[in-house]
Amino acid sequence: MFKANSAVRDAVVAMQSAIESGNKENITAAFEKFGESIASTVQADFESAHGDKEVLLQRGFRVLTATEQKYYEKVIEAGKQKTVQAMNGLLTPEVMPTTIIEDVYKELTEEHPLLARINFVSVQYLTRWILNDHTADSAVWGDVNDEITKQITSAFKTVEIKQCKLSAFAIIEKDMLELGPVFLDAYIRAFLKEALAKALEKAIISGNGHKCPIGMDRDIHKGVSVNSETGYPQKKAVALTSFMPEEYGKVLATLAKTEKGNNRVFDQVTLICNMQDYLSKIMPATTVLSAIGSYTTSVFPFPTEVIRSSEMETGKALLVLPEEYFMGLGTSKDGTLEYSDEFKFLADQRVFKIKLHGMGKAYDNTVAILLDISKLKAAYIQVEGTPDATA
Repeated sequence: MFKANSAVRDAVVAMQSAIESGNKENITAAFEKFGESIASTVQADFESAHGDKEVLLQRGFRVLTATEQKYYEKVIEAGKQKTVQAMNGLLTPEVMPTTIIEDVYKELTEEHPLLARINFVSVQYLTRWILNDHTADSAVWGDVNDEITKQITSAFKTVEIKQCKLSAFAIIEKDMLELGPVFLDAYIRAFLKEALAKALEKAIISGNGHKCPIGMDRDIHKGVSVNSETGYPQKKAVALTSFMPEEYGKVLATLAKTEKGNNRVFDQVTLICNMQDYLSKIMPATTVLSAIGSYTTSVFPFPTEVIRSSEMETGKALLVLPEEYFMGLGTSKDGTLEYSDEFKFLADQRVFKIKLHGMGKAYDNTVAILLDISKLKAAYIQVEGTPDATA
C-alpha cells in the first residue's frame, strides 16, 4: 500500500489551499507539484526493490490481473507514441478495469474513517442506480390490484451517476513509461487515492450538489428550493449545549423518523467535527474526572463514534447515520485516461487526465443533523448531598 511521505502530504495541503483560493495558476502549479511528488515517491520505491517481487509486494505493488496487465500495456504503448492522440480512441474498447477503482477505494476507507462508514457502491459503467427508499409496508396482504404495484414502485428512487465528474491531471516523465505495467499501476492508484481522498470527504460533508455530490449538511427535503449556481442550501444548525441525556436524546430522536414519517432503528450514531473543535469543545464536553482521580473519555449517553475531519467547518458538527448516505463511483464507458504533451512539451513530460463519474446523496433529509456546537459546555459530575442532621 502506498504511504504518502512528507513531500506528498505537503503537496496535498498546498493543492487544497490553491483550490480554496480559486486562482487557476496556483491550482495548476499545485497539481503539477502534487503529481510530481507522487511520481518520484513511487518511482523511488519501485527502483530500490531491484525487481524483487516479494519486496515489491511488501511495498504495495500488486500482482496484476490479466485484464489489468493488458490495460496498462495498452496505456504504455499509446503513451510512447510521438504523435499525441486521445488515449480513449487507442484503447477502445479497452477501459480502465473496475478492480483498479475498487482497490483504490478499499485503501481510502482504511485510512479515512468517514469513507469507511458511508454506503459506497462501485457502479462500474452504469449511469443510473436504483435505491431502496426505505418506504414502510411495500408489501401488502390482500387482493392483487394496482395499489400494490404503486406502493412497491414508490419504495425505490433513481440516482443519476453521470451528472458529476471528478477529474485531475497527473504529470509523468516519458522515461517512466519504461518501468512497465506494475509501476504504472502503482502510480495511477496512488495518484487517484490521494486526489480522491480530499475531494470525496469534502463533497460528502458539504457538497452543494452543483456539479458535485450533495453533502450531509445540505437541506434536501422534498420541495426545497435549489439554486442553479449554488445548489442545495445548508441545513439550519441546531444548537447543542451539552451531551446530557435530556438534551442529546431530544436531538437524536429526530433521526429516528424518516422524512416520510416511518420509524428508523439504529444502535449508534456518528459525530463529525474538525480537530480544533474536538479538542476545545467535544473532548471537554465528553470527559469527566472520576472519584479516583482518573479521566473517563468519550462519555455519551448513547453510543456515539466521533470522526475528526478537516473538511468540517469550525463551530459546527454533523450528527449522522453514515450508512444512510449513498456514494456511487465508477468510470466512463469510453475509458478514463487521456494525455497531452502540450502542457509540458519542452520538459519531455506527458500529462495524463484522469476522469471518474460519481454521485453522493443522503437517503433523505433526516439522515443528518447539522449542529451548532459553539456554546457546548464542559462535562461535569453532579453530586447531590443531604443536609447533615447533626449540624
